[in-house]
Amino acid sequence: MPALMQIKHQNLDDVETIKFQIIQRVAYFALAIHVALIFIFYHLGASMLALANIFSVFAWASGINLINKGRHSLALKVFSIEVLLHSILVCATLGLELGFQFYLWTISCLLLVDYQLKLKHAFIYSLMLIFTFAALYLFFSDVVYSYAYKDFLLYINMLNIVIAGLPMVYAIGLIREISISQRIALTDMAAKDHLTKLYNRRFAKKLILAAQQKSVFTNTNLCLVMADIDFFKHFNDTYGHDKGDAILVKVANVINQHIAEQDIAVRWGGEEFLIVLTNTNEQNAFTRIERMRDNIAALNCAEQGGNLNITMSFGLIQWQSNASLEKMLQQADAALYKSKENGRNQTTIATTETDYTAELKSI
Repeated sequence: MPALMQIKHQNLDDVETIKFQIIQRVAYFALAIHVALIFIFYHLGASMLALANIFSVFAWASGINLINKGRHSLALKVFSIEVLLHSILVCATLGLELGFQFYLWTISCLLLVDYQLKLKHAFIYSLMLIFTFAALYLFFSDVVYSYAYKDFLLYINMLNIVIAGLPMVYAIGLIREISISQRIALTDMAAKDHLTKLYNRRFAKKLILAAQQKSVFTNTNLCLVMADIDFFKHFNDTYGHDKGDAILVKVANVINQHIAEQDIAVRWGGEEFLIVLTNTNEQNAFTRIERMRDNIAALNCAEQGGNLNITMSFGLIQWQSNASLEKMLQQADAALYKSKENGRNQTTIATTETDYTAELKSI
């Protein structure tokens, strides 16, 4: 469990890095806007605002540098302070008709993606920015615009609304996609064996029961196959677990190549695998498993320790509609035991007429 948690935490940190790469793109966009504003405000004759935007350019450049150094939370704080001061200063000088106050909405939303901030604190800071937005209308509603291009105020207001909204939509939209991808990845991690990428035993039981219910409802056949790599313990003891893991991956790849999309392949435990073949009777299943067995025996495992001959034994049973999963697993496992007892590297079919579990008890 600790190893799994470590993997999850590592993945979450990777996602946070990607999130701030997105925010960094937004920051470059804001940096370009402020460079342009230096010249625009200077052209209008608002020298103080032109000088203030030099500070803004420095602030956004510093924030980008902080993101590059991994100091994400501090970068967001720098961006927030810059937007707050810039919005107040522009509204106090030019009034509210140009729409510079709307940038407070953008930064208030982006603050919420700072995972280093407690959610309560992030909410408080965001609300403070929203209250500041409201307060601007209270304190500066009487400021009259007295510079050039007064006839264009409505269009400038609309442009600022769009520019303020685009980064927010862009960033939150991409972060949403990352969150969905991360949720899928974590679900896959919980369902799959980390080495072979086949389903793990716990998760597979639900899938198997659902497949069996579907086969009953559609009146189709379902076959269970237990499989085990022959002499795998001896191989591990001789060549080491790393090379043993490589064999497990190769075998899992062959299994995946020989099953249909609706079939289920499971790493049942250690070197043991369970394969569920849907819409297939025992004769067709036997043919498919034999083809799989031959391909496993033909694997090139020279890099795992010389001329190695990797083989597998199989036990197969067609699921009877009134039988439990536990009973079918016992029968398939007992048939697998028979394959090993009879020389390995073969497939044994268990039938209702031959109760292999009863035979094993009598031995």
